[in-house]
Amino acid sequence: MSIKFVATCLTREQARACAEIEVCKNYARSYGEISPGCVTDFSIHCFNSATLEVLKNLGVQRATLHPELNLAQIRDIKKCIDTEAILYGKLPLMHMKKPPKADRLIDRTGTSFFVYGDKLYNSVPIFIADKLPDVEKTGITHGRLIFTTESADEVRAVIKAYMRRSALKIDFTRGKFFSKV
Repeated sequence: MSIKFVATCLTREQARACAEIEVCKNYARSYGEISPGCVTDFSIHCFNSATLEVLKNLGVQRATLHPELNLAQIRDIKKCIDTEAILYGKLPLMHMKKPPKADRLIDRTGTSFFVYGDKLYNSVPIFIADKLPDVEKTGITHGRLIFTTESADEVRAVIKAYMRRSALKIDFTRGKFFSKV
């Protein structure tokens, strides 16, 4: 089963780069709120089949599975509606009550974290383009690509890597996809 890629972009340049390739389009999303026809984000904490069933009954079009799930857990969820997983991007680590004025925070180890609005994002993105055959076996219908700090050229390179199912020379994490729990 082939996964359809959709994107969330923070900048117009990123959105234009996605539109040029014509595989990534932004969908109306529900950020922590549920309404008929929406696509939920991962803040809804969709971890299991029962949650998907409730979301279906509420009229949700597609649900984003929580990024803490591994591939086996994703595979084992009964998918009564379309599902997506975050396959690329820096995930928000926390919401801050008083965000700093700078767009970066550096921790005691020298690691730089991106700040946007009231969110602090991970220092490296999830990247799994070269492992898509494993992801496709889980039965998800969509792969979310989240662009935060990437330039338009970096956006194009990431999308092309996903289309080709190939590696990319960047610092990244595999997230929880291959963890044993």
